[in-house]
Amino acid sequence: MFRDNVLLSGGTPADKLPPSQLTLDEQLPIRLRDHLQRLRLILPVISVTVMALRRQNAELDEDIASVLHQHAGNPLDVEIDKIEALLGSLAAARRTQEVAA
Repeated sequence: MFRDNVLLSGGTPADKLPPSQLTLDEQLPIRLRDHLQRLRLILPVISVTVMALRRQNAELDEDIASVLHQHAGNPLDVEIDKIEALLGSLAAARRTQEVAA
């Protein structure tokens, strides 16, 4: 499902090939973007759950919301940032290789 969106959204010609026809180096950015998109879809679910628990204003709900935010939402946000940075590094390395060639 997500791969279709990535492949249809443009990118390099290698990004438009089916994954089975790509080298591992060419598949890596595609798979990372797929993973990143799935993580980005999870983050709002956590945020909405935290907000709903806090609005209920029950003692345990606030504790659960805090734990969920601290141990799921924040770490997920960090992982998203790391993958975005990695994709940026891969794109820069690819551009450097293309210029050198």
